[in-house]
Amino acid sequence: MPYDLKTVVTFEPGQLITAESMNAMQDKILAAIEAQIAAAIEALAEVPGAENAQKLGGATAEELLDRFMERAMQEIPGRTGYRKLFKVLEVGKVNLVRHELAAHPLVDLYELMPFTVICAHDDLREVHDVRFYLYHSSERRIRATVEGEDQPRSVVIEDDDPPFRIALATLLDLYDVPYTDSSSLGDLETELWKAMFADPNDDVDAEQLCHSPWYERCCREERRVSDLKERGDWDDLWLKVKPQKTDNLISVTDIFARPSPYNVLVDHRDLDTLTLTFTHGRPGNDNRLPEDTLHLMVLLKV
Repeated sequence: MPYDLKTVVTFEPGQLITAESMNAMQDKILAAIEAQIAAAIEALAEVPGAENAQKLGGATAEELLDRFMERAMQEIPGRTGYRKLFKVLEVGKVNLVRHELAAHPLVDLYELMPFTVICAHDDLREVHDVRFYLYHSSERRIRATVEGEDQPRSVVIEDDDPPFRIALATLLDLYDVPYTDSSSLGDLETELWKAMFADPNDDVDAEQLCHSPWYERCCREERRVSDLKERGDWDDLWLKVKPQKTDNLISVTDIFARPSPYNVLVDHRDLDTLTLTFTHGRPGNDNRLPEDTLHLMVLLKV
């Protein structure tokens, strides 16, 4: 509201205007202006647009930081030169790994241990030792009539605590397998195997992987992702795999025991290539089969 100068100093007609009175009037005018400015600043809650100035795209600095950190964590494995590979070594054969990391990466080896499951295909139920197995949470123990046997067979799938397992949804994200709510479970299984064993991984023999009776029934019914989510089954789908490594082995008294993995030679050929060689297998005898193949999970880190 404009300030009324008449209230500052008044002069009567014929009154002598002195320097003192003019200076006094100016002092009062300046004081009044300063008081109005101070009052206006105090009354102003915030500069228009200041709230939006603290945001970017409608997000606060804290929200943006959370987004950036989440994205960065997703990118770290690729940006830092991390690789996880599945390799199958045969005795005496050099296995070439073109990692293209432009460095000599740290190499960590884990043997993929076999485990016993009930595999399902169409109407067949068979007991197999495999290294990759898709199953449902309800199948911690599977009891099924096996082809060629009179009595039902019971096999414990989750025989460890905590169990060896990875969520299917997590694997699909890790291997960038695209899917929508209309994708079928059978198609997802096919695409997952393709992604997991794509170059520079080795193509794992089909006998080393299978799925459970629940999974087979679901695939035959062509269940969609949306159906699984609605029924609450999506978060109950798992891949069982058992990577194992033995450190600091002092002695072996059991003739069936051995370190995991064993007899593997790692050579860095250049900054983008290394080789793995299974130098010596284990001969067979009356109690065990010979071992001339080694299944590995290979971790590379720069």
